Amino acid sequence: MMKKPVIINKRNSFFTKEHLPEVLFWALACGLLFLNLGVKGISGSEARWTAIVREMYLSGNFFQPTINFEIYFDKPILSYWFIAFCALFNNGIVNELIARIPSALAALAALWATRAIAAALWGRDIGRTAGWILLTVYSLAFWGRLAEADMLNTAFSTLAAAWYIRNREKTSFLPYLVFGALCAVGGQTKGLSAIAVPVLVVLVDLMVTRTWKKHLNARFFAAMAGSVLLYFLPFLIVALKNGDTSLDGVYLVFRENITRFFMPFDHKGDWYDYFKYLPQLLLPWTPFFLLSLAWAFKKWKTLSGNDRWLALSILAIFLMFSLSGSKRVYYILPILPYCAILTALYLCRPEEGLLERAKEGLMNLYRYIFLIGGCLILPLPAIWFFTGRLFSFELPHTIHFLIYAAPIPLGLLFIFLFLYFRKRNPSGVKWDFCPCAAFHGTAVSCAVLLIFLFAFLLPVIDAELRTGKPFILEAAHEMKESGISQSDVAYLAKNYNKISYYLAFEEHIEILADDFPGESLDEKLRAYIRNAGKKPAAVIAEYRDWQKIQSPELRKIIQENVFMAEPVREWEHRNNRREKYVIVALNVPERNRRKILIFQ
Repeated sequence: MMKKPVIINKRNSFFTKEHLPEVLFWALACGLLFLNLGVKGISGSEARWTAIVREMYLSGNFFQPTINFEIYFDKPILSYWFIAFCALFNNGIVNELIARIPSALAALAALWATRAIAAALWGRDIGRTAGWILLTVYSLAFWGRLAEADMLNTAFSTLAAAWYIRNREKTSFLPYLVFGALCAVGGQTKGLSAIAVPVLVVLVDLMVTRTWKKHLNARFFAAMAGSVLLYFLPFLIVALKNGDTSLDGVYLVFRENITRFFMPFDHKGDWYDYFKYLPQLLLPWTPFFLLSLAWAFKKWKTLSGNDRWLALSILAIFLMFSLSGSKRVYYILPILPYCAILTALYLCRPEEGLLERAKEGLMNLYRYIFLIGGCLILPLPAIWFFTGRLFSFELPHTIHFLIYAAPIPLGLLFIFLFLYFRKRNPSGVKWDFCPCAAFHGTAVSCAVLLIFLFAFLLPVIDAELRTGKPFILEAAHEMKESGISQSDVAYLAKNYNKISYYLAFEEHIEILADDFPGESLDEKLRAYIRNAGKKPAAVIAEYRDWQKIQSPELRKIIQENVFMAEPVREWEHRNNRREKYVIVALNVPERNRRKILIFQ
């Protein structure tokens, strides 16, 4: 008897045409955040996190952050632990990829939480649209690919808000505790804004819905007490493990958050700064967000309670950060999920009049920009072939290859996406979660463009054109070959975070400005030269720090003993030289010295 054929129910399979938009969304998100994540060299504040976790593994002490083996408690410890955990899967080695994985995962979590908030309050279509908007703002990829704590801060803030929205009718202990725990963990990644933002949006919701009384119960206060204990637990563990009960970390939380808010000691900004920063962070969707604000204002009387909660939450978050005396563009990153949802509401709700015409016209303009851009970049390889030789400098071969290899497939892809999304349901796939017809093709094209920029173009440019990482690695090798040991290397000043990570020394390197006797930098350098005697020794500093030496005699010694200098490329501005490193080596063979002028 023949067996009946097994019939696979394709409707139950995730990989069907119906689910293609979802599959594509998460595939593009992973590509944007993880593709070539470890190619770009460490830059800016990333050096703090990479250096600290590297030294945690060297010392075996994961409770006392250090840079150059000096205590560095300026940030909460949990963000370092996330990187340290990832390094476990790489034999304790902290490289660029390992250091950035927590931020990339946090960006994915922020995307999921944003979609969850929107879906719970307005439906899956709004959630999908908000997800695509947040995915394609440049700031998500920029900070999601950095080994810093800003995206972790945003993720936990949004996750806490999503948990509250999905459980706001519940008054049991567990929902309260999970919300508080998410806030506590978020506060231990960057600062108190990860607690302030979700608490603020919850307070706004309680006022809009007038349900605050039912949450004033014993279970709520018990859960909040547990959350406070959870927040302070890392500080207590650090104090006990280090044999110190001073709780320096608690003081720094107060200094870096409360004091900085009311009496900023650095990062000072004007009251209107976030009127500039927020539109910048929302690119390329800034025009639609501004239109969504106008839409919310116009429709205020007819908006639902959820709509009003969203608009008021954005206003409250914006005012909180604007009232702070200390401002940086990335401080306000936690507002982006709410801005993406408001923009999605505007795009998904058909209107009449000027706002509707502006929406449709602007979206069509975006769609045609990608079509025109795709057509314009197709002949770029041919144009470069004839014009590239006119430049006075020669670009690296990898850059040449990128110029010749990338434009044609990228241009054809933009043209294909334009043609593919001309129909309402192309190839039978239901791209209908947003009624704005041109949105889907524009969003996918934006994602493709961002992947090209962040996963290919910028890593290649960084690897080929930036001089920092290759210079430092070469310097470490050359100093070793010249007989200069770690104990005979010193930094002139404290601008050493990045160089300290790549030099990978296993002991504290003296800092002349701090560790040597003398009132002036000249006196400290003289003391170091005197102590070096006839041993090979080196001093590392940036050009701008060497310029602080005033003594003609010392300047002559420095100039005659230049060992290595970070190169300044032909296309770089001369001012870039100020932050380049110069190594001065004493008592090394003449052949190891370079004739490089560092004093004009």
